[in-house]
Amino acid sequence: MSSAKMAAAFALALLLSACASSPKTSPYVPLSAQQRQLQLEQLQEFQLTGALGVKAPSDSISGSLNWQQQGPFYKASMTNFVGISIFELETDSRGATIKADGETHQAQSASALLDYLSGWSLPIEEMPLWLKGLASSSGSNHQWDQLGRLTAFELNDNQGRSWTVSYPEFFPDALALPKRVLLESKTDGTRIRLVVRQWQL
Repeated sequence: MSSAKMAAAFALALLLSACASSPKTSPYVPLSAQQRQLQLEQLQEFQLTGALGVKAPSDSISGSLNWQQQGPFYKASMTNFVGISIFELETDSRGATIKADGETHQAQSASALLDYLSGWSLPIEEMPLWLKGLASSSGSNHQWDQLGRLTAFELNDNQGRSWTVSYPEFFPDALALPKRVLLESKTDGTRIRLVVRQWQL
């Protein structure tokens, strides 16, 4: 056998061996509804990045969202798709601080600040819960799928607006964190679409 044929035979043998020894990917095993609910409630620190689109009656905006949850407080920033900052928001025990258009503003309520500066609404005070796929205490009309995942509910935010929240898609892991979140205001028709690119727990 020529050296070229020997090399080809050796390479083929290696390839077949690698294929035979490659482990098969096991499907994820979802947590039970009760276990998932408990773990999501206990999840107090996380970070996510995603694409956020807002279509309001008087304005529309889209860009990248970065959210960092640290216990009861959070940091959030949004940039447009060319990297220009739309807002930077941070909450702590003193209230909320937002930077937008080169100016810094402070108030007790993050949602009131965002409403005033942006001209569009977002149930941001309840966001640490609905980001994870949990309903707030004001939630109602809950809908669940066969795996026990919350797929839709209604909430009233702290500004008195009524919203419908739905989850068309989840990540394929045991915790089944939301991958796509849709919100629609029953008060003024504002629509919000969030597509999560990555969760960091």
